[in-house]
Amino acid sequence: MATRRAGNDRESVLIDATLTCIAREGISAATVRNIADYAGVTNGLIRFYFKSKDGILQAAYRRFLERLFEAAHGTIDGDDMTACERLERYLLANLSPPIVTPDSLLLWANFLPLTHHDNAMADIRRHWYDRTTRAFRDLIHEALKEHGHSPSDTELQRLSIAVNGLIDGLWIEGALSTESFDIHELQAIGLDAAARLLDIPLSRSSA
Repeated sequence: MATRRAGNDRESVLIDATLTCIAREGISAATVRNIADYAGVTNGLIRFYFKSKDGILQAAYRRFLERLFEAAHGTIDGDDMTACERLERYLLANLSPPIVTPDSLLLWANFLPLTHHDNAMADIRRHWYDRTTRAFRDLIHEALKEHGHSPSDTELQRLSIAVNGLIDGLWIEGALSTESFDIHELQAIGLDAAARLLDIPLSRSSA
């Protein structure tokens, strides 16, 4: 048990070093040697855990997207909220740090080209995009039901894609403008636009 935990901890350190390397120097600098320098280990240790540079890049991309998802999804745990409150909290979390940060945008932009010619990276992107869209779909469905609406599956899918796209666009805008953009203004814009798309009130959309 202790050995397995130590191995998992070491893998986590190597993945974090990879993400730090990419955020600071770009994906082209994420060589095994450079990642090893960031982690303070030998090249051989990286190859022991991940076999290749592709292996550690895939692990890092998976960890990055998982963290973004969990940062938002973790805010809606519990049963003490109405459906609209859960949707609102999820929207706000997606428009807040640690999701809306320059580092998050830099990592996303560096990983994205790899997903167009690497099947494993494309599968990772598709998996987490599907999970995010499904989360929006479920939250939107419950919020609409709370207001007496019964959308078809097709309409619900279109709404979840639209709201997800809206939040993605505002995320990029906010991450690019963190020094001049008021995060509360960004959130108010997002809630107001989502409320208009869904034709339901969200309590902070006028904040």
